Amino acid sequence: MSALQGAHPSRTLLSGTMFPLFMCRQCLRNTIRNQHQYQHARPRISSSTTSSYRAASTNSSKPIVLEQPDKFRPPSHPARLNRPRRPPAAYNQGATSEEKARQQNRSYPHMFPNRGTFMHWFLTDRKIHLWITMGTLTILACITMTQSFVRTSPYAHLLPSLSSFPLHPIEYISETLSVLRLHIEYETQRTNESRQQKILDAQKRRLYRRAHGLEDLNADEDQGIDVRGLVPWDDGLTNKERTHGGREVVLTGADMIKLGMQPGEHQIDFMKRLEAQGERLRMIKEKGVDAVLREEQEATRRGSAAGELAAEGQSFGQDQAQHEHEHQPQPEKRKRKLWLGIW
Repeated sequence: MSALQGAHPSRTLLSGTMFPLFMCRQCLRNTIRNQHQYQHARPRISSSTTSSYRAASTNSSKPIVLEQPDKFRPPSHPARLNRPRRPPAAYNQGATSEEKARQQNRSYPHMFPNRGTFMHWFLTDRKIHLWITMGTLTILACITMTQSFVRTSPYAHLLPSLSSFPLHPIEYISETLSVLRLHIEYETQRTNESRQQKILDAQKRRLYRRAHGLEDLNADEDQGIDVRGLVPWDDGLTNKERTHGGREVVLTGADMIKLGMQPGEHQIDFMKRLEAQGERLRMIKEKGVDAVLREEQEATRRGSAAGELAAEGQSFGQDQAQHEHEHQPQPEKRKRKLWLGIW
């Protein structure tokens, strides 16, 4: 047995340690590897010393006990690293500058473009997005206005053809602006007519109420639109206004301009000038601004017509007198007798 132990020390070691200790295969392999390394690394001993060690080992009947580890070491985490591994690092830590630099150069499918590329600038630049958005909205607004103008305007057929724009741009723009001006005047006229029609309908409704006694004439406040001077059988006043001699003059800025207020003239000065025109102010109180202006326009129209007739008659008389003067026989001029009988 002693000879067998001297010839095979590893078998002796295994037979002494396998039974008392429960070890896995990896631990056994590590133990055997460490034992071989220890045998190769220890200095050589003379034969006499070896024989004495063998004698001592044969004499000792106790098995060889391995050194106990300082803590539990599973096979996946041995005390010595057989191959270089990644150093341990904590989770949820910020990336270093080198890692960030490496991440910028990575590209994966469906990944945002890297910084510095054209697509990254195109997708992140605010100015280009604003320019594209406003340009698209402007184009859509122009198309909508053009189609609405072509479908609704009675002057759409007067627009020049688009093919003439590259050849004659100035002429194309001027003709388009003139057509737009006609369209604006047409819409303004339609709006004024619609407004006047609505005002006329409101006046007719109030006249109907006053004619059938549906309006309280003793009320202190006005009950609708002004109907003074519209019909001869109704003055458009309440009983209180009749006792005061008419309605109090409440003129708006538009009424003052219609009555002849000059630009830059103060309101107080204009009211003083209007009060100086007693008859006109009385007519305004009784009939209202619109009725007075309507009568003045009719009078002016009649006066202008009479003046034109008078001017035509005067011009006709002047033409006739001139014609008669032209057809009068001219007296024959006598020849003057010159000196020495020379005519």
